[in-house]
Amino acid sequence: MRRNGFILSIILLAAIASIGYASISASKYNEVSSLASVSSDMRVTVQGDNYPLGMGTYVMSYNDKIFQVEARGAYAIARNVETGESYALFILTGKNGFAVAALYPASDFVSKYGGSPIVESTIVVDGVYRPGSNVVIYQGSTPIVQAKVLEVQTILKGCHASYEQEQATVK
Repeated sequence: MRRNGFILSIILLAAIASIGYASISASKYNEVSSLASVSSDMRVTVQGDNYPLGMGTYVMSYNDKIFQVEARGAYAIARNVETGESYALFILTGKNGFAVAALYPASDFVSKYGGSPIVESTIVVDGVYRPGSNVVIYQGSTPIVQAKVLEVQTILKGCHASYEQEQATVK
């Protein structure tokens, strides 16, 4: 009798996990462009196309602070040398061209996804949209990106393939 209860528990657990996975996979998220009409701070979950900055170094202005930006292809790391504040930086664009600078604390990003994460072309994030805050990224003295700020609390889709990578071995 105990064995039947155990088997039933396993079947129910598998069914619940399958339903949860299917609902997350089928979820439709608001698109980044929907933020264009938002005028006050708001918690949001949005999907956007990742606009890679390529490889190189830039300067970023945010909250009256200057950050050194090291672009790593699909994302960048922005560091303020005076305060030690640092962010993983993504530029997320919508279908109408509206863009946000998605800033995720770099220490959280690296601890979850490693130093060389796989970043997909579409990213889904949950965070706080701050339309009153701006990021300007400069190449030399020329601004190349100007965007409103989305303070990321969680990446829901777009970097999770990094979990599937083999762990590095050190010899």
